[in-house]
Order: sequence, then C-alpha cells, then structure tokens
Amino acid sequence: MKSNQKNRNQAYLRHHRKRVIQRKKRLSAHRGWVVKFDGVFSKGKIHCSCWMCSRKTKRLGYPKSELSRIANWQEQLLDYDF
Repeated sequence: MKSNQKNRNQAYLRHHRKRVIQRKKRLSAHRGWVVKFDGVFSKGKIHCSCWMCSRKTKRLGYPKSELSRIANWQEQLLDYDF
C-alpha cells in the first residue's frame, strides 16, 4: 500500500459510494434518464449530449481510449464476412 493512503473501513467506502450514486441518480432523474440498475452510477461520469457537455469533445476531440475503440470496431467490420 502507498504510504500516503489512509486506512478506511468498509463502512466509510460504502457511505461514499452510496452518496455518489444518490447524487448521480438525482441528476439523471432530472434529465429524464431511466437506468435499470443503480450500480452503473458508481463509476465514471454522467455524460449527455447537450451543448454544454459536448463542447469539450468538439473542441479537444475524442480521448485516446475512444479513438482506439472506434478503430477496433472498424477493423472488426472489415474482417466480418457477409
């Protein structure tokens, strides 16, 4: 374990996971999104296609992970035999 990390117990981690999920659920309900399981909100960010959220992608382009994923999909389409 790294020396600068603090020891946290499971209750502390569960509390903050629940807090983050509740916040993201509230945001998604406000936008009218329907999600089957609450656990999808435990990781990552909530993205939408509004002009404020998509401005960064339009200005900076897709991240490297998305570009590699797109290239992989295109390669799979070319390899697929119809």
